[in-house]
Amino acid sequence: MARIRLAIGSDAKALIDILKQYIETSNTLDYTLPSEAEMEAKIRSISRNYPFIVIEDGDKILGYAYANLGDEASALSWNANLHTFIDLGARGHGYGQVVMRFLMDMLRLQNVQNAYSSYTESNPRSAAVHHHLGFNECGVLHKTGYKNGRWLDVNLLECRLTELVEPSPFIPFASLPKDQQQAVFTKYNQEIA
Repeated sequence: MARIRLAIGSDAKALIDILKQYIETSNTLDYTLPSEAEMEAKIRSISRNYPFIVIEDGDKILGYAYANLGDEASALSWNANLHTFIDLGARGHGYGQVVMRFLMDMLRLQNVQNAYSSYTESNPRSAAVHHHLGFNECGVLHKTGYKNGRWLDVNLLECRLTELVEPSPFIPFASLPKDQQQAVFTKYNQEIA
């Protein structure tokens, strides 16, 4: 039975193994894999301010997802970028949509107004998931990534998470009340059970 939980440092190797499935493709613009220490540091660093989650079935991690701030400018504090990687053997079960919706609900609790994401032109699955979740295309970075012997476009997407009003202060994930966090975990874990 699949479930979502917070990522921890000891998940680093499993997350790298999932990313390794994508490293030779144009679905990620990374050329190299991080070390376990680098992935552990990334989990710790992101988790202070944003959710970093895994979806697992038993002791097998099926995917991971996280949000982060793309730009440090104070006026952009109410925005977050979403990132999702699902094990290639676990695709087709809707896990990508579930973890994206999970992140979006958690970000609303943090007073985030806008979610952003991107995908390369060679990734129609990602495009379909984003559009299904209400993301709209907001731009294209033409021929901006070079991988596997060709230049790739990167499509940019946005999704408004709340009505635009005078924003409440951003709440770092680590400061979000545990009962609010637990309500989101319960909602999505019941959905995928």
